Amino acid sequence: MGASAALFFDIIINVAILLVFFRFLMQLAGVSPYNPVVMSTVKATKIVDVFGSILPTVGKGRVNLAALVLAVLLYFLKVFGFKYLNAQPTGSTVYFIVSTLLAMLQSLVTILKYLLFGYIISSWIVMFTQSRSPYIEVLQELAEPMLAPFRKIMPNMGMIDLSPILAFFTLYIAEMMLKSIG
Repeated sequence: MGASAALFFDIIINVAILLVFFRFLMQLAGVSPYNPVVMSTVKATKIVDVFGSILPTVGKGRVNLAALVLAVLLYFLKVFGFKYLNAQPTGSTVYFIVSTLLAMLQSLVTILKYLLFGYIISSWIVMFTQSRSPYIEVLQELAEPMLAPFRKIMPNMGMIDLSPILAFFTLYIAEMMLKSIG
């Protein structure tokens, strides 16, 4: 197989993983299902509904196990496909599973860092333009559960919110810990 096939596979599988993962996060964060961004994400990930008939939704309807399991399966497919297309051995089954889960956790931390960065930028956009869009609302609603524990720790400083700095620091520590394990 050529490098172009591996690149094409990587792009397609990454888009699928990102869509399924965002569907999981949107339901976990309790983003309004009537938001156009959420509605289009749900439409693009109809396969989750097929898995949903097998796996229940738990946590008062917030934790969509079908989306989570599908994201994990897609990630396994991504790692296996990458190794297959590049003619690399997968190693033992245990090593393959552990390395895939570790890579998935590293990707999760990276996505959360980008989400946090998007939240910061969108808060500036809202402050300067005094307008909101469905995308900004989704970003803010996705970041809020991540920032809420840090807002309890940080003192109230009025208009200045330092909780994203503490969240970035925590994600940085988690990233370093995952890199040291791998």
